[in-house]
Amino acid sequence: MGLSRRNFTPEFKLAAVQRLETGGSVAEVARALEVNPNVLHRWRLEVRQGPGNSFPGLGKQRWEQSHVAELELKIGQQALEIDF
Repeated sequence: MGLSRRNFTPEFKLAAVQRLETGGSVAEVARALEVNPNVLHRWRLEVRQGPGNSFPGLGKQRWEQSHVAELELKIGQQALEIDF
């Protein structure tokens, strides 16, 4: 039987990043929370990239991706109007 992937809530991830920002080392926080240090680095990077990009969750698009998709839709509609 294979290992199942653990899911962490956005609140848990933010709390972990806050522990890092308040002076905890990556190794200490990783041991305390029982997560891989690389995961903590990735979470911290996502938080630093901006609030719209942090932890999109299950099936939710990142803000940038949804914005790009919206703009592409507008361009397609305008192209159809110009063709008429």
